[in-house]
Amino acid sequence: MIKKLLLGISLSIALLSLSTGIQAETAKADTAILKAKLVEIFKAEPTSIKPSAVAGVFEIGYGMDIIYVTADGKYFFSGDMFDLKTRTNLTEKTLTTERKKVMDAYDATQNITFKAENEKHVIAVFTDIDCPYCAKLHNEVPELNKAGITVRYFMYPRAGIGSPSFKKAENVWCNKDQNKALTDAKNRVEVAKADCKNPIKDQFILGQKIGVTGTPAIVLTSGELIPGYRPAKELVKMIEAKAGVGVGEAKK
Repeated sequence: MIKKLLLGISLSIALLSLSTGIQAETAKADTAILKAKLVEIFKAEPTSIKPSAVAGVFEIGYGMDIIYVTADGKYFFSGDMFDLKTRTNLTEKTLTTERKKVMDAYDATQNITFKAENEKHVIAVFTDIDCPYCAKLHNEVPELNKAGITVRYFMYPRAGIGSPSFKKAENVWCNKDQNKALTDAKNRVEVAKADCKNPIKDQFILGQKIGVTGTPAIVLTSGELIPGYRPAKELVKMIEAKAGVGVGEAKK
């Protein structure tokens, strides 16, 4: 009796394993076919392709652009996908993961840092020298530092590479005292012209790569993007709240 029972269980496990293997191979085949169709249609290979939360629909990534395509490759749509039960933005969840990968791959020393003495959290801020709200946020950096938040600045001259704002960013970077130069520039104090090897172009491209469209743009260590200005008190509360669920924690 027991032997028959054990034999039945073993057979069930074997069949389940076989079924799972077949499903995996089928999914792999479907993905390959769909990928070929996407290349044919969009003339570019997707950077990621995986099943979405909806059966028969795949989530396709082209860098930081996400679209959804039916398994047969006949229909696609763009926009955010939400889990109505949890109210989770599944599209933003994917973007946050991808954004973190890109930020983590960038040289962590290539920024202008205003470090908190009692560091609890770290944020990256993409900033434009000529942006009024960037200046407003910068004036509140001491308050953020006091709350244990280290601010790492990345230059994002919205007017583009070679623009007057871009040159101002280079002047700041090439100054002997970068922190003071940045504060002066934010307060509309002219910073002396300077030339040196600098990462301004790379930082601008980095911002574009992770989806920055305006400044200031705040990126948490989780990869989450907070667009626009937030008063220091509000920003501290947001970061603390997210840290409570493991998001935005500073790296040790």
